[in-house]
Amino acid sequence: MATLISTFWEGIRYRGRESQWAFIFHRISGLAVLAFLALHIVDTATVYFFPALYADAIGLYRSTPFMLGEIGLMAAVIYHGLNGYKIIYLDQQPARWRPAAEARWFWGIVITSVVLWLPGAIIMGRSLYLHNFCRCAPAAAAALPVFPAWANGAIVVSLIAAIVVVARMAAIRVGPGGVRRNFDTWMWLFMRWSGVLLVPLAWVHVLINDVIFGVHAIDLNYVALRWATLGWRVYDMALLAFTFAHGVNGLRYVVTDYVHDAGLKKALNWAMLAGWVIITAIGAVAIIGGVSAK
Repeated sequence: MATLISTFWEGIRYRGRESQWAFIFHRISGLAVLAFLALHIVDTATVYFFPALYADAIGLYRSTPFMLGEIGLMAAVIYHGLNGYKIIYLDQQPARWRPAAEARWFWGIVITSVVLWLPGAIIMGRSLYLHNFCRCAPAAAAALPVFPAWANGAIVVSLIAAIVVVARMAAIRVGPGGVRRNFDTWMWLFMRWSGVLLVPLAWVHVLINDVIFGVHAIDLNYVALRWATLGWRVYDMALLAFTFAHGVNGLRYVVTDYVHDAGLKKALNWAMLAGWVIITAIGAVAIIGGVSAK
């Protein structure tokens, strides 16, 4: 434990300026998104396993601390996505990694993140004020939001994107000089190519659920109507498959960096694998099964 704390503290104290700040922000934002995602998968799965509990789960998201947390989460999703795209772009040609350009990259991503985050934060903050402080929100419309038929286009988009990722990874079997890929190389490739998908998948999900409709409009009927469109089920399945695996593998990198005891590292890796399998299975069963009538 002392070694873990020492390693973490030295990483914080390292004076790498913008390069180190970008690294730390990327790690923190990624872990925050992963923690929320695990919770979100489990609470959404109650619509199939325990539908009577879904209202209680949504009630938590409507509380002030959770709504404030989701405003911050949106900032984490935006920053992590943009910085991830930067990493993917620079990794295509290692010569692009130039220390002199790191400051421009960092501040450019921070400013862009704030610009993209601010409109959504204002909308979500207004909803928080109207519902939780002044309690003067207008009455909700009786009609449920209608998901248009063209939403089935998500099937085509998701399948094409998945095929591109799988084909791109499968096409790169042998590295330079004939050295075969090992597990960590495959995971490195997965993080890059899944990252390309996650920005549109995650951003659209946050935009629709948190900004356009808002947590106070979400209930069992909302989920049932959304999943009545096959395209949205496929979309959510792709989001589940790529996002959670991406996040858990990112957590594995964090463990590798900060845990040096071989036995503890092995135990944590097995625990992460088990957690990924269990939570992914729970989410997949719920998406396939839909809203339960029981």
